[in-house]
Formats: sequence, structure tokens, C-alpha cells
Amino acid sequence: METALRFGTPLLVEDIECFHPILNSVLNRETHKFNGRVLIRLGDQEIDFSPTFVIYLSTKNPQSLFSPNICSRVSFVNFTVTRNSLVSQCLDKIMRFEKPQIYEKQLELGRLQGQYRITLSELEKKLLDELSHCSGAILNDDKILNSLENLQYDAKQV
Repeated sequence: METALRFGTPLLVEDIECFHPILNSVLNRETHKFNGRVLIRLGDQEIDFSPTFVIYLSTKNPQSLFSPNICSRVSFVNFTVTRNSLVSQCLDKIMRFEKPQIYEKQLELGRLQGQYRITLSELEKKLLDELSHCSGAILNDDKILNSLENLQYDAKQV
């Protein structure tokens, strides 16, 4: 752990069914500066801390319960295989080998859908910016009305 903290390499802690309090300062990133160095306390030691350090906590027990204090400081990723996810993966593999043209089309449509979501998000942001900078009545502002019409047209194109 000390080396990972110092050099910023990822650290995987496996089978963490119970949480050790020594990790609190690491999860909280309780760092301080001393003589131009960024340090973190690990137990009774002060260790140089790299900002690129990441820690992954892993458990094989799906019933593990962690305190709300821990839950508020970490992100959980559930790698449990469900029936639906397994079916989806199998269908994906079959489609890739049996109908590669359809598979490629599906991938392309997925990419397009992602691009459209980004475009719509940008249009929404632009609309909110226009509305927030509006002074007076919105219906009396020709610039806002023209902008709304243009945004509506752009949204229909997406």
C-alpha cells in the first residue's frame, strides 16, 4: 500500500468483507503539505502521496454490508452476473459471428444514439443559457424567440 500511495499506482484490496480503520485517511484523502511534499498518514507513518493513486476494494460476498460512512466515500460496482446480463452477452456474441453486418449496424446505431444524447444535452444547455440571460418578458424578446425556434429546429433534426 505504501508503494502505491507514494508512486500513484492502482491498488487492489481483495476480500474486504470487513473494513479496516487504517483505510479511513486514504479514503478521505486526508493529505497535508510539509516542506513542499504532500503527505498522508497511514497508521503511525507519514507517507508521500501521489494524486494519481486509486484504490479498489473487492469482495466476493454479495451480502457484504458496509456502514453508511463507508458507502458515502466509495463508488460501488456490482459485477454479479444476472440471467438477463448473461443472455445479453450470449446474444451479442452470437450476433457478432452469425450476422456481422447486423452487429456492426447495431454498434453504429449505439454510437449515433450516444452522439444524439450529447447534442440534445448541449442544446438544452444552450436554451438554459439563453433563458438565464434574458431580461424582461421572454415573449417580448425577439432574440430569445428566434433562438428558441432555432433550437427547436435543431432538436427535431436530432
